[in-house]
Amino acid sequence: MRNKSFEIETIKEAEEGSFHFKGYASTYDNEDRDGDKMLKGCFDASVKGKSVIPMLFNHDRNSVIGKLEIEVDEKGLLVKGFFNLNDEVAKKVYDLMKMGALDSMSVGFLVKDYEPIDKNRPFGGWEIKEAEVVETSIVTVPSNTQAVVDVVKSFDDKEAAAFKEIIKEAVREVQTEEKAKEARRAAILKTLDKGEVHT
Repeated sequence: MRNKSFEIETIKEAEEGSFHFKGYASTYDNEDRDGDKMLKGCFDASVKGKSVIPMLFNHDRNSVIGKLEIEVDEKGLLVKGFFNLNDEVAKKVYDLMKMGALDSMSVGFLVKDYEPIDKNRPFGGWEIKEAEVVETSIVTVPSNTQAVVDVVKSFDDKEAAAFKEIIKEAVREVQTEEKAKEARRAAILKTLDKGEVHT
């Protein structure tokens, strides 16, 4: 099973029977840090077959903290989350989300159909054409560096703007680190091609 991480869009104090947060568990056509792309429509059959899935914490199948209602739109896989607030772990996770300490989701899915982006690297990045959603987790460390928190309703406007800037700066730092790693890898490969490795 593969996992992909994305940021939560909206967190709110829920009224009785309403959702606690919403966001995109996956978005179409952006390349993630594993080099994969989810193609538009890849979740359609899965959502049609099952529109409610378990919500876990850090992909621990023994820690079901609520449920997610899922649907697809032009952007990707949209979820609405409902915590079981009678559960101690679920309540803790929800409190941490409201304060901004947790803000990311990771979708767990089974790949049904795909093609390698580079046919010369079949185990490199994939274009995923069809995937079955198994679960989605609230996670402490996301893998997607492009998604940014959009709205946190428990903050006032000034606090939310400041928090968004903190997240953006963290994303820039991760992207800079990734570019540096790529440059080092390219330099090593260039050295190997020239036969300049000495032992």
